[in-house]
Amino acid sequence: MNVTMNHIHIDGSLVKEDDRVKYYQTPDRPLKFDANKWCYKKMPDLLTFKNDMFQQGEAHKAQGSTHLNFDFPQDIKPSIDMLQYLRAEGFSLGCVELYMIEAAQLRQLTQQPIQFERVTEENVEDYFTVYTPLSIEYGEAYIEECHRYMKDILSDVSHPIHYYIAYETNKPIGIINVIQSEHFVEIDGFAVLTEYRQKGIGSRIQAAVGEIAGEKPIILVADAEDTAKDMYVKQGYTYMGFQYSALKE
Repeated sequence: MNVTMNHIHIDGSLVKEDDRVKYYQTPDRPLKFDANKWCYKKMPDLLTFKNDMFQQGEAHKAQGSTHLNFDFPQDIKPSIDMLQYLRAEGFSLGCVELYMIEAAQLRQLTQQPIQFERVTEENVEDYFTVYTPLSIEYGEAYIEECHRYMKDILSDVSHPIHYYIAYETNKPIGIINVIQSEHFVEIDGFAVLTEYRQKGIGSRIQAAVGEIAGEKPIILVADAEDTAKDMYVKQGYTYMGFQYSALKE
């Protein structure tokens, strides 16, 4: 089955959609960049983008968001003029790559099991033991916003995101988000504490996700500049495409 960036879950509220843009705006989480952004279906010209910047800025300001965030269409690189303008305006340019692997391949990564538990109200603080030091660069207010949101959704059995914690000798050392859809299982928010990296923990966590996925393929996006994508390729993931984005804080 062909997979595109449209299959990647966006943890935000789609408030409007037209033939040009999907508009995500999530007033209860104004600090979460990815929950408040515009996703282009068509590459805008520079004049259109300048107007979009103004329109998004006004909408974000009204709900307490202090950023601008745009995703460009899959497999299209912005023009040189657009890239130069974005840099001049202080945007951070990003590029992510989409990967897919069969669940059976993940299960074969390692035969060494790991203690792997879904996050509940009882162990949610273990999740933040890993999450907080790896996300503190975004600020304490952002961490608090994430904390409130997770506690709110843990009792929602219909929520598509399931949060998991990996333990080593009962110490939380890794986290991952597993997102179930009709045809795919997506992994996101995958992180291991710094002192436990390069020890095979990541492979053990992914093998556990392979068990959860059953027969569904697993998909993920990785930063094009991150060395983690090289690990995914070595593990057997297949490259499926790229996407540029522009973020201004």
